[in-house]
Amino acid sequence: MRMKSYVMGIDIGTESIRAAIYDEKGNGIGFGISENKTHYPHSGWAEQSVKRWEDSLIGAIRASISLSRVNPEDIKGIGVDATSPTVVMLDENHNPIENAIMWMDLRAAHEAEEISKIDDPVLKVVGYGKVSPEWFPCKALWLKRNKPEVYENTEIFLDQTDWLTYMLTGELTLNLNSITVRWFYNSNNDGFPRAFYNKMGLSDFPDKVPGTVVRPGDIAGVLRDSIAERTGLKKNIPDAAGGADAYIGVIGVNALKPGKMALITGSSHLHISLVDNEFHAPGINGTFADAILKGYQVVEAGQASTGSVLKWYKDNFINAGLAGQAVGDKSIYDVMNEGAGKIPPGSEGLLVLEHWQGNRTPWVDPLSRGVIRGLSLSHTPTHIYRAILEGVAYGTAVILSRMEEQDFLISEIVACGGVTNSELWTQIHSDVTGKPISITEENQAVSLGSAILASKAAGIYNTINEAADSMVKIKKIIEPDLRKTKEYSFYINQYIETYENLKKLSKELVSRTE
Repeated sequence: MRMKSYVMGIDIGTESIRAAIYDEKGNGIGFGISENKTHYPHSGWAEQSVKRWEDSLIGAIRASISLSRVNPEDIKGIGVDATSPTVVMLDENHNPIENAIMWMDLRAAHEAEEISKIDDPVLKVVGYGKVSPEWFPCKALWLKRNKPEVYENTEIFLDQTDWLTYMLTGELTLNLNSITVRWFYNSNNDGFPRAFYNKMGLSDFPDKVPGTVVRPGDIAGVLRDSIAERTGLKKNIPDAAGGADAYIGVIGVNALKPGKMALITGSSHLHISLVDNEFHAPGINGTFADAILKGYQVVEAGQASTGSVLKWYKDNFINAGLAGQAVGDKSIYDVMNEGAGKIPPGSEGLLVLEHWQGNRTPWVDPLSRGVIRGLSLSHTPTHIYRAILEGVAYGTAVILSRMEEQDFLISEIVACGGVTNSELWTQIHSDVTGKPISITEENQAVSLGSAILASKAAGIYNTINEAADSMVKIKKIIEPDLRKTKEYSFYINQYIETYENLKKLSKELVSRTE
């Protein structure tokens, strides 16, 4: 009788490092988690300690093994993903020079604006529009200008996923996913566009990164002895190359066919789809060649602050007032959802623009800020809560509309993460967009996506598609109420007009205070 095999998916998010063990059918067996701490030294900046990541990584792995009660000898492979683009700077001894610059850090807004004005066909991947200050080259250029000694002393630049691979295996590699979707790399066109890097003022940058590029699911290295000893894992098991967390989540929800859109939710929203053909649309990122599966293009959009806005509202305005109502199995979110579900679409004239951390797509405006519009004395905290839920969904609807203007039709959304913890919020997304939303059995789709890559690298499955078909299960499908969809069209237009009419004022206000 063949022994059961297990794989581990390691996911570094903004707030934590998660290690999850799955069996061959995608059933979660054990989960370990260690917290990350983000520092905000200035408005719009975000940093984390690279040294702390290592301890958190070891702790999460050990916890997952302990909780699963799986024999570590039966764990056949590891897959990895992390936030992106998160800038890690290593010196000549491969030690971190400074804190990592996190993915949502916006300090490079000026550099992004300059890069956006360069006349070069490479910029078609941002629809010939604005480059986000989140992107890796923008942050590298900021470092070169503002911390030249740090830039010069950096022997190797890595994205966070590749740092994770280095910690586990000792191998310095680049994963094809992250560099394709955030570094302007094109595997079908000579890799790094050196002429474009020259125009950016980063002619030396491609020489400051590893020379080995590995596709998602291929073996990036094997577990080194020191990590095996500290974690209890078996030595020399394969580590699969991964990528940016949201992109690996596409694998974890099995949205691997054109027409399906993965909605990856947490502190932010990512909207990612595979497409057959290359196309480019203003304000939409992509298409990116081979970023998930060889032979397919990928299109991507996102909202910078979604779940984080809800958490901000709960932590700052709701906790004290409702603490007594969160009893038994009910959380404060449960109490708020119950009340919000009784309020009609449109929150009785209240509208939220969820740009607390700027807008990623389709406007690519880091200086836009959050708005609560239409407040009156008749509104309650629950109205604001529902308006936040709806405002996030309006942002998703605007993104889908921009894609569909390019004749890219989305028939189904597959969602995972924070939104799916709320039946109300999932239903609002479905009603606002007019699309059915499938919810997977495994809510930790990003960790599962990494585990799927591990199963391919370990030889349990021959392809990523085969592994995903076997390991991903759909729990339920939420259908839209098309009467509400029609009603929401008015509020979507109001959402767009709110941004258009306030963008100049927002820029002036933010420029004065930052």
